[in-house]
Amino acid sequence: MPSTVASSGVVPSPHGPAVESALAALNEFLAALNSHDVRRWAETLHYPHIRIHEGAVTVWGDAETYVREAEPELAQLLATGWVRSVWESVTVVQAAPAQVHAQVRFLRLDQHGRRLGVFDSIYVLTHRDGRWGVLARIGFDAGVTAVEAPGGD
Repeated sequence: MPSTVASSGVVPSPHGPAVESALAALNEFLAALNSHDVRRWAETLHYPHIRIHEGAVTVWGDAETYVREAEPELAQLLATGWVRSVWESVTVVQAAPAQVHAQVRFLRLDQHGRRLGVFDSIYVLTHRDGRWGVLARIGFDAGVTAVEAPGGD
């Protein structure tokens, strides 16, 4: 039975402490991205780190390479008006003691809370070297058009 995490935080899981710890790492991944601190974001990952998106496969061998290549990507994202992302849904679809697969939908938001984009992804979280981290991300633009935030201007 899948476990779902609301954007407000982690809920208890029937999959036990491994899933709860993996989801805490997933929430830290998003918090680090939202901090706009690429080094902090890189620390939430395991390496080699894999991202499959837009028909491409990117592999980063270490944190230093990730930071160097993610800094311009973050600058481009900020230039779109993005300020933060939120989980719309997180569902654990597979779990084992040292690996968890989460199906997520996240929103990119501007400073007024308006949606800039909606993305569906699978995140692979692993427990290695004494900590949980994101090993791989597979995702795509969900094709949902931007909408006004409730009460937005």
